[in-house]
Amino acid sequence: MKTATIIDLIVDSNVHTQSMNHIIKQQHISQRMRRRLRNDGIITVNGEPASWNTLVHGGDHLIMKLTPEQEFSLSPMDLDIVYEDEYILVINKEAGILMHPTSTVRDHTLANGVLHYYQQTNQHYDFHPVHRLDKDTSGIVIIAKTSVVQHAFDKKRTHFHKNYDAIVEGQLPTNHISVQWPIGRKPGSIIERCCTNEGKPAHTDITVIESNTIVKNKIEQCFTHVQCLLHTGRTHQIRVHFSWLGAPLVGDDLYGGVKDEILDRQALHCHSLTFIHPMTKKEITVVAPLPKDMDEWIKAHKQ
Repeated sequence: MKTATIIDLIVDSNVHTQSMNHIIKQQHISQRMRRRLRNDGIITVNGEPASWNTLVHGGDHLIMKLTPEQEFSLSPMDLDIVYEDEYILVINKEAGILMHPTSTVRDHTLANGVLHYYQQTNQHYDFHPVHRLDKDTSGIVIIAKTSVVQHAFDKKRTHFHKNYDAIVEGQLPTNHISVQWPIGRKPGSIIERCCTNEGKPAHTDITVIESNTIVKNKIEQCFTHVQCLLHTGRTHQIRVHFSWLGAPLVGDDLYGGVKDEILDRQALHCHSLTFIHPMTKKEITVVAPLPKDMDEWIKAHKQ
């Protein structure tokens, strides 16, 4: 039976005698997860079977495991791991890869690949994404190794300093733009979003890296490479803000962009991420260079 480790800790040596419930509450675990551990958890103390009623003492080695709520198959995948410790796995996700299985796609998602990696490296963890990227967006993704760590990111309201690279159609009016247009669901669509006063606050800071104009079929075409700093994390935020600026992302046909033979997806890449690690309290910065398809597109469209 497959299990995922939820808790693996040495009880503080200053603890004399405490209940299992008291120890678990100190680990920033949600009430729902505590309920699952109490009802279905596989618990050992110093390698011996234990229960929720077992008392623990300083120096005890406590392990709690659960069977995953949802079983995913394992798919071998060439993961680009940019950072890993005992709590998190940070991956530079390729474009074209879904985050996790859906009702129609069951294999070859990032979740399938991460679980295969855990098996190959003898790590007994499950898939707990801290944040998500669209299928056709590449770049940095943080995966918590346990639900405890995932909950710690949420409980501590971890602030992420997220930078994205994008290529957009047209030329922007200035080299620095701060867009603060609310975003909500587009009426009549379950996928598209739009800028609307009824939406949630959305804030994107844009910096122009370079602009290039080429002549194709006797028509001038301008494209701009930009970097975006996100202050909020609305669905399709960057894609919607550029569409409403009149400069849709190259390849983003959902929001007015045009695909071509080099770039058949939206030109969007999560380039860097800085955050305070909720478990170690250290500042972490991870970087993923511009992917090959976007780099080649920029080179091909320079004069």
